[in-house]
Amino acid sequence: MRTSPLALASLLALLTLGALGASPAHARTLFEEGDFSLQLRSSFRGSLLLAIPYETDPVLFPESPGGAGLFRLRFELAASLGEHVSAAVAYEHRVRSSSGSGIGAGLLPPTVTAPFRLTPLDWVVVQDGNAYLHQHELDRAYLSFNFEFMQLTIGRQAIGLGRGLLFSAVDVFAPFAPTEVDREWRRGVDAVNLDLRIPQISELSAGVIAAFGGVVNDELTSWAVIGRVRAVIGDVDAMVLLGRRGEDNMAGAVVSANLGDAAVHAELAMFGTDGRGIDGGFFGTRAVVAKGVIGGSYVIDVGTGLRIAAEYHYSGFGVENVGDDPSILFDPAFQLRFARGDTQTFGRHAIAATASYNVEDDLAIALSYLQSPVDGSGMVAANATWTQSDSVTLLLNVFVPWGTPPSSGVPTSEWGSSPLTIFFQARFYD
Repeated sequence: MRTSPLALASLLALLTLGALGASPAHARTLFEEGDFSLQLRSSFRGSLLLAIPYETDPVLFPESPGGAGLFRLRFELAASLGEHVSAAVAYEHRVRSSSGSGIGAGLLPPTVTAPFRLTPLDWVVVQDGNAYLHQHELDRAYLSFNFEFMQLTIGRQAIGLGRGLLFSAVDVFAPFAPTEVDREWRRGVDAVNLDLRIPQISELSAGVIAAFGGVVNDELTSWAVIGRVRAVIGDVDAMVLLGRRGEDNMAGAVVSANLGDAAVHAELAMFGTDGRGIDGGFFGTRAVVAKGVIGGSYVIDVGTGLRIAAEYHYSGFGVENVGDDPSILFDPAFQLRFARGDTQTFGRHAIAATASYNVEDDLAIALSYLQSPVDGSGMVAANATWTQSDSVTLLLNVFVPWGTPPSSGVPTSEWGSSPLTIFFQARFYD
């Protein structure tokens, strides 16, 4: 991997700051008096990735094997401003160096500006094409009001919707990729999030989310207003959503339930669209697009408990068959939708299964299986997580994909463009 002297200097600076910050994991209390307090928490993590493509591609994998490194330094400041008011700010530095444009795609956090932001508030310190990027951003900045009958959060915040394990049909605000390893911090969006509750009826709540973004070509593609109603009846938790996300009208439903020792979940969303950037839609029309997820999990009584889960995902925003005609992948409208998270995969169909087990209190292992039922490509991912202390966590991941390889940077199958990958990450908390 190529790095300039300035790039190397900034990388060493971040490493030094990370090493200095590796003390107790609990947030440091800077000030506390009555209902007022101020706490600071810092985190540093270094990720190293080795990619071994089955076939060298001059665009995605100019070097074989290739590699990538990602270093994140994050500061989170949380304040209690009284009995009912709180605030938080998160500021983050990222350094990423790689030997090819495709190295780490789908595994490492995205470097593009997050959707649904009025102004990005991210800045590039050093950039060397696709080989090196050092940037920093303000990822959280919100004020929250908490009362018995409501919670109102205003500003840059993380918003997650849905019950899916790896996929989601209704998670429309900066969702994670199904193979993304670093899931501790969902990227913040600029929004007003209101949740209303009836104190005497805790099983019922309603709310509205208004998210704001920039104007692209005189269109509000990064604006959203979504209302939701949630009800909990016994072991069933259900939610209905209705509103507008960007240029699309949206209606969705989410349900999860406990069935004995098993848990099941399902999501369905329908989008009324303009048809741009869409390969297919509901019953052959691009004007209506459906997304859905159905899955379940079960804990087998073996040792500390073996948890198994399975999930099926359908996305009408995805491509019917990536290998048949990949040209839509280069359509700017499709790329905008993919970057925004309208679809988490290139293809329409995906199946997944996971098994996880805690070997010890501080050691967990997991095995995941993902596959496209259309082109047969897929991926197996093995993970081990060692929580060495409250301050240090180590992760090791191995991804073994299969499928038709890419041709001159053009994917010809869902997972065939991914190389055999070994991923290691060290996390330090203060």
